[in-house]
Amino acid sequence: MHRRLLTASIAAALILGTAAPALADSFTLSPGQKTPLKGVSPFAEIANSEQDRVFYGSTDPGGWAMALCTGASCTTPQQLPMDFGNDFTSVTLADGSQRAYFVTPGQATKSLSTALVSYDAAGTPQLGAITDLGISSPTEQRAWGVPDSVVLPDGRVRLYWVAMPSGGSSSASSPTPQQLMCLAKVLGKKRVQAIGGGAKPSAKDKKAMKKCKVDPSLLGGVKKSRSTEVILSATSTDAAGTSFVQDPGYRFTGGYVDSEIVRAATGDWIALVSTGPGDPPQRLFAATSKDGLSWKVDGTPLTPASVNALDPTAIPSNNNMWKVYWSESPAATPFENHTVVVGTLRR
Repeated sequence: MHRRLLTASIAAALILGTAAPALADSFTLSPGQKTPLKGVSPFAEIANSEQDRVFYGSTDPGGWAMALCTGASCTTPQQLPMDFGNDFTSVTLADGSQRAYFVTPGQATKSLSTALVSYDAAGTPQLGAITDLGISSPTEQRAWGVPDSVVLPDGRVRLYWVAMPSGGSSSASSPTPQQLMCLAKVLGKKRVQAIGGGAKPSAKDKKAMKKCKVDPSLLGGVKKSRSTEVILSATSTDAAGTSFVQDPGYRFTGGYVDSEIVRAATGDWIALVSTGPGDPPQRLFAATSKDGLSWKVDGTPLTPASVNALDPTAIPSNNNMWKVYWSESPAATPFENHTVVVGTLRR
């Protein structure tokens, strides 16, 4: 499950063999306090001296929404126009303007887009002219997108997003909502949740999966992980952040997804990532880099195995401290019941 609208998706995680050795840096993340926001893919930024502006993929009211939060207390969310697409993220450029990046869905392809963003007197976000960045994927590739944007020390912008490796497929991402509805009709909702949580499929379960055209490995109960996602990046050619050249190679491999660049300082970069589709539960990890291109992931998970944790977004709060919002769901229900939570990351 990536930073996206997934009312019915399978969240999962596995620490895979391509992870780098543990770092000398030590990171801790406090247990998340539940907010009233139900959904996935939060992106947070400072709104004023007391409140954070939190965008997220909402299951209530539905679609892309925004709320103002003070800690775990949030205002009633407002639903945003369809122009905001999916997986909203933004940066403040060197000239003080704010530029947003997001996924624009299409019938055959989906792509990364950008627009300047401003706020009216009521605090409602308004998008300027939308520009397609020329970074796209077939619509059926579910494991794609979830952009994260950051301003480099030299003022340019770098985008990170999730993709499948060259020649890979996205079949590992999760069953479709239609497939899950089919399974729930045949097996019952509780049994589908149990299988999603790792219960070994019975002969009856497998028969239902065959009927609903679901690959059994997408619903847990399978030892071999299918997490093969990678994280790519592209760097803008100027400070405007509208024209990008893809950086060579991969930033993260082995199934890490949903990157959040916590710090982008010369010689001292910090990121949060979550583990991707594999075996539940999905968990958060810290990573460090000297240039934002080559990363080392700390092998110690920041979140417990009792919940699925994904889609982190961070706001600086003090020296080597950050307020972090992320999505959680119970370990037994990895593809639903997501709540946005908030905690503190310490280095």
